[in-house]
Amino acid sequence: MKLQFRNTVERMYRGTFFYNFNNRPILSRRNTVWLCYEVKTRGPSMPTLGANIFLGQMYFEPQYHTEMCFLSWFCGNQLSAYKRFQITWFVSWTPCPNCVAKVAEFLAEHPNVTLTISAARLYYYWETDYRRAFCRLRQAGARVKIMDDEEFENFVYNEGQSFMPWDKFDDNYAFLHRKPKEILRNRMEAMYPHIFYFHFKNLRKAYGRNESWLCFTMEIIKQCSTVSWKRVDPETHCHAERCFLSWFCKDILSPNTNYQVTWYTSWSPCLDCAGEVAEFLARHSNTKLAIFAARLYYFWDTDYQQGLCSLSEEGASVEIMGYEDFKYCWENFVYNGDEPFKPWKGLNYNFLFLDSKLQEILE
Repeated sequence: MKLQFRNTVERMYRGTFFYNFNNRPILSRRNTVWLCYEVKTRGPSMPTLGANIFLGQMYFEPQYHTEMCFLSWFCGNQLSAYKRFQITWFVSWTPCPNCVAKVAEFLAEHPNVTLTISAARLYYYWETDYRRAFCRLRQAGARVKIMDDEEFENFVYNEGQSFMPWDKFDDNYAFLHRKPKEILRNRMEAMYPHIFYFHFKNLRKAYGRNESWLCFTMEIIKQCSTVSWKRVDPETHCHAERCFLSWFCKDILSPNTNYQVTWYTSWSPCLDCAGEVAEFLARHSNTKLAIFAARLYYFWDTDYQQGLCSLSEEGASVEIMGYEDFKYCWENFVYNGDEPFKPWKGLNYNFLFLDSKLQEILE
């Protein structure tokens, strides 16, 4: 099956548009995926190189999906290592996981290309694989958004008439507009305030803190993504550092991309995790790691001290979280209800104590 290609002269008829781009969150029998695009070279004048339409069936093999058709056309006709491109897709459905994987690889291999995806609807947004795919698009540097009323006016034989929203257009848009944030937030497992204050409080003797939380930021091609993990998983008993490395190596890591990762942890890594992270950094010079720990785990034990030293020797920056770091975590990893961060008694005093201990270990 060969995908149909529609040139700039052939636009959608109004009935086709209203049927396929209706932004009702759940729609049946919309098996045709429409991808309207604009390709511009980046610069002061931003000339448009193409503004066309691809269309295909979502149930055909992935290589025939509209996203793959676009990439095949773009790589064969437009792509140049000496130009910077800004691509915008206007799609009736967000891409499937298979297409997302290919798009992520493409963006990692071509840092001179930026991609914005403006979608009428989110494809299977309640399914885990599709939610992960959405997150992967963001992590790869693509900007993903929901189409607004102004964007619905392009690519249609409109006979000079303005776009007239259908019934419940605004309600549908509001619902879909919230979903990407919810998907990213759920993937990040944001903390509730009482969990943050309990697990990140920088007490010298933190009894009952048997779980370790690891929140991180990751910079990929100027795109920042944030996720949080618990150290102990009820099923796998996997430490947070291992959870991160497993996810990072499986879903994110590419030899053609440089990464700057920052961890904010409630405990510094244990001996085994410190060793595994040090080995990972030794094997992957394209990944830089900064660790900010609320507390030091068994800092009086020489074995745990050596673990921290091994991290530092492999290029990791290891520091103690201060007031600004706790405030940053509160604002970015916590369901804070717009409430300001409230420092606890002894925060700065405990920071000075832990920081001096860390400096002694790393000297």
